[in-house]
Amino acid sequence: ALAHKFPAERASTTLLAIDIQVGRTGKLTPVARLEPVTVGGVVVTNATLHNADEIARLGVRPGDTVLIQRAGDVIPQVLENLTPGEDRPAFVFPNKCPECGSDAVREEGEVDIRCTGGLICPAQRVERLRHFVSRRAMDIEGLGLTHIESFFADGIVQSPADIFRLRERRDELVGRERWAETSVDNLLAAIEASKTRSLDRFLFAL
Repeated sequence: ALAHKFPAERASTTLLAIDIQVGRTGKLTPVARLEPVTVGGVVVTNATLHNADEIARLGVRPGDTVLIQRAGDVIPQVLENLTPGEDRPAFVFPNKCPECGSDAVREEGEVDIRCTGGLICPAQRVERLRHFVSRRAMDIEGLGLTHIESFFADGIVQSPADIFRLRERRDELVGRERWAETSVDNLLAAIEASKTRSLDRFLFAL
């Protein structure tokens, strides 16, 4: 038996900007901000550019018209720069972390450029907290990225240990935006349940 797939649908649009996101390990990932375009029935506004080498290979700059497709009909990716000959300055990959200002370096033999700030970098700290509560790690339901960012910004959760102290701040949590008594109690119950996770998942979370 053969399973045939339709070729991925493609579309052209304008590259409005290139933003740099900082991940859990400090990796700086360039993201293309696009003029909204429908590809495969989905409106696409962002696409990953992977790394500095990929930007150089494509020669893309803000203002260019680019060809995009949804890889596997899921992940938007930039395939080609359709206006390489137009007179625009090349994109310069930053040598400083956009979140904390630490040096951004590429180690010998590495493709990725990483922030050297470690735990002083707020973006890395938030992403590490997000990883800690994720399904494959401690699996704390109710602590999504939006809530982690909010708690971090307000100084409520700065490290994984702070998550397990939230019970002491129950009254402070009740009444926060999108937090009622029931949702707070459900979160505290999920945190309590996470204390029984297996050692391998706890180590993975750390």
